[in-house]
Amino acid sequence: MERYLRPFLEQHLVELRQMVFLTGPRQIGKTTLAKSLLERSVPGRNYFNWDLPDHRKKLLSEIFPGKTILPKERICFDEIHKYKRWKNTLKGLFDTHEPDAHWIVTGSAALNVYRRGQDSLLGRHFTYHLLPLSVGELVANSTQIRSLDDLTKGEFDSRSKSHQEAFEDLLERGGFPEPFIHDSPRFLRQWRISRLERLLNQDLAQTENLRQMSLVENLMFLLPERVGSPLSINSLREDLEVHFVTVKHWIDLLERLFYGFRIGTYAEKRSRMLKKESKFYLWDWTEIAKPGIRFENLVAVHLLKYVLFRNEIEGEELVLNYIKDREKREIDFVLGNRRNPILGIECKSSEPHHLNSLSYFARRLGLQRLLVLTKEPGDIKRIRHRETTIDILPASTFLATLV
Repeated sequence: MERYLRPFLEQHLVELRQMVFLTGPRQIGKTTLAKSLLERSVPGRNYFNWDLPDHRKKLLSEIFPGKTILPKERICFDEIHKYKRWKNTLKGLFDTHEPDAHWIVTGSAALNVYRRGQDSLLGRHFTYHLLPLSVGELVANSTQIRSLDDLTKGEFDSRSKSHQEAFEDLLERGGFPEPFIHDSPRFLRQWRISRLERLLNQDLAQTENLRQMSLVENLMFLLPERVGSPLSINSLREDLEVHFVTVKHWIDLLERLFYGFRIGTYAEKRSRMLKKESKFYLWDWTEIAKPGIRFENLVAVHLLKYVLFRNEIEGEELVLNYIKDREKREIDFVLGNRRNPILGIECKSSEPHHLNSLSYFARRLGLQRLLVLTKEPGDIKRIRHRETTIDILPASTFLATLV
C-alpha cells in the first residue's frame, strides 16, 4: 500500500535542498515509507536507526565526528531525535554536505526544533506528518476535494458502497496499517497492548525521567473516557491526586509522543463562548468503547490529517477548532483559516432532529456551510432550518473527499 505522502516527499527530495522531517505516531509506517524513498536501503550506509545498538555505535563513533564521509545519496536517520544533541549534530552535518544532503529524518515524537529559543535548524528542513489511514486514502478517490473552498462550495457525490465499506472497516480496525491489514480483533487487542507498552516504557521513559510512571499509565487509562468532551485538568488532577501543573505536563508529553491530540476552542472576544477548554482525541480510536464517541474521534483524525496536509504541502494556514458556549450550544468541529471559521461539521449517529446550535452559530459567526455527518449510510439531504441551509450526508461520503 503506497501512502498518500510518498509522491510529495519524492518531489521534495528531487526539487528542494531542505531535509525531510517525517513525524507521526509509532507504527504508522514512517520507516517503511522512508525506506521506499531510498534507491536501495543499506543498513549502516544510507539507513541509520538510533534504536539499533550497532547503528547507534557507528553514528557516535564515525558519522557524527566526521570520520566517515556520508555518501552523496538519499539517507534516512530513523528515531534520531532520541539523541540529546541531534539538532546541532544534524546542523553541522547538513552544512558540511549541502547540497548533497538529501536526507529523511523520522521520529515517533514531535520534532521540536525551536525548543528554548534555539533555531539551529531554521531553513534546513520541512516537516511532514504521516497519519493514520483514512477513507480517502483507502478508496484512492481520483476526485478528492483538495481545497477548503471546494469543501465549502462544491457538491458531494452520491453515496458509494466502497466508501461506506472503507469507513466501517476503519471504525472497527483503526487507522494503523498493521492491525488494519490483519483484520483480526484478537491481533488488534494484542497490538494495542504492545503499542501502549512501548509508548510508555520506551518512548516516554527515554523522553523524560518520570518518577511516577504508574500514574502516567493511569492517566492513559482515563483519557479515552474523556474523548469528545472538554478536557478538565482539574478533574484528572483529582482522580490522580497530583498537582495541576503535573497533569498538564504529562498530557503535553503524551501529545508530543503522538498518543493523542487536542483541538482547541474558537472564541470571539467579549463573547460567551468558552475559551480555554480543549478536547482530547486519540490517534488510535479503537481504544474507545462507546460507538458514538469512537465515530467522532475518527472524524477528528480525518479532519486534522486534512488540515496538516494542506498546511504542509500547500503552505496554507488552516485551523481546526470546536465551539461551545456557556449555554452549552456546541458544534463538534469548525474548519477555517487563522482569521475566520468557515465550515461547521457536526457528527451524529443517525439523522438529527435538533439543529438549533448549528443555526445559531451559523448566524453568529457567518459560517459559509454546515454539514451534519451521519454514521449510517443514506441519501444526501439539504434542509432549511431557521433560514440556515444544512447538508446532511453519510460521513463516508464526506471523508472520501479528504486526503
